Amino acid sequence: MENKLKFSTDELLKLNQSDLVSYIKSIQENLQSKLKSGLTIDEILDTEDPFESLEPILPQEIYPIMVLAMINNIKTKHVMAAILEGIEKGKEKYKSNLK
Repeated sequence: MENKLKFSTDELLKLNQSDLVSYIKSIQENLQSKLKSGLTIDEILDTEDPFESLEPILPQEIYPIMVLAMINNIKTKHVMAAILEGIEKGKEKYKSNLK
């Protein structure tokens, strides 16, 4: 998978778990770079929404976990597993709502 920071929701639906992990890590690295440069999360979100394409497929209970993990640079296997599990469930729900 090419290192890409912007995917549409439909493109995300086609990614396998390995590519989803790479995508999430890319977003996190980009976010951390901006935070280290001195920007606040509010300033970043005022100019872009790095989570925009994930929002339609990410369950409400997982969304804050992902955002906090990214902001606080948490990369544990357990947190990533919870995020991926939530995304997989969200993808199925999103697809069923399209039918």
